[in-house]
Amino acid sequence: MSSAANTPSPYDPSAPHPAAASPAPLRAGSGILARVLTVLYALVVTPLAVGLVTYGGTPWQQFMLTRAADFRGLIDYLSSSNGAPTLIALVGGLLLLVSVVATGLASSAGLLSVSVLCLVPLGLSLAPQLMMWLYENMPAAVDVMGMGMYGQGLPLVLYPVVGGLGLALLIARRRPGPHLAISLPGLAVVPIMMLIGSWLIMYGYAMVMRTFAITFGGGAAPVPAMLALVVGMVMLWLSVGAAGGSPYALVLPALVLLVFSAGFLVPGFFSMLPGVMFSPTGSTALATVALGAGPAVGIVLLVHTAVQLTVTSRTRRRALTSPV
Repeated sequence: MSSAANTPSPYDPSAPHPAAASPAPLRAGSGILARVLTVLYALVVTPLAVGLVTYGGTPWQQFMLTRAADFRGLIDYLSSSNGAPTLIALVGGLLLLVSVVATGLASSAGLLSVSVLCLVPLGLSLAPQLMMWLYENMPAAVDVMGMGMYGQGLPLVLYPVVGGLGLALLIARRRPGPHLAISLPGLAVVPIMMLIGSWLIMYGYAMVMRTFAITFGGGAAPVPAMLALVVGMVMLWLSVGAAGGSPYALVLPALVLLVFSAGFLVPGFFSMLPGVMFSPTGSTALATVALGAGPAVGIVLLVHTAVQLTVTSRTRRRALTSPV
């Protein structure tokens, strides 16, 4: 009998199949080009957006905290030739921040790279002499003290938030279906940790500003202020990143910030606030929110929630349609 008769047919279920027929593992990440482009975009655009929000938010801050004019007077100022540029800058800065968050649809790397920018405002806080040097040597057209990367506390909060969004997307891409036992507690744990981290940042920032005012930038930041800033920024970064396992955890902080920011326009709003908001730390937090941190962070968190849901939905769909 011929040996060919002993050869199994390729259509025989018992016939061995080549190893090459096994499916390749699913890739949850993004391509190299997407990572490079999003990193470059985020590192360039995010500081620009912070500067625009700070510059554009200054008139709002002065109005909300001092009530130097009525609301009609503020509108008249913002619609004038002097005030219109600040309004355009504020809106433009917010739109740029939205565009940075939207890069998360292509890659988490861009948002994650913003974490490196935290070193800039942190370094300026810990070494006030550098701020004085910038103030003395930068061109007069650039107001480093008012609208620079320091920005009266705005980048101290915004940079770790945006960087944490990248961490959240990184987690969401690798675990698109978080367990209910993780996502449900995250709805409460994430906002609480964000509040603690933000309060530590404002506490440290208030101490830095007080030391800066007393020594005219000649003294180093106190050690407690340094520790509060570092621990607060790390805690804020980690708490926002934890939203990768709880996709709706950032909705509540976003809504609270937006509603709180709108409350500045309500007559008698300050009389409704607890006494702790008029402490040095609370006053610093109020000034930072009024400057634009409230709307900026609130909008960023809401946009990120939509981006994360889109990313996880896309990853699940890719997993279902991939060969098994």
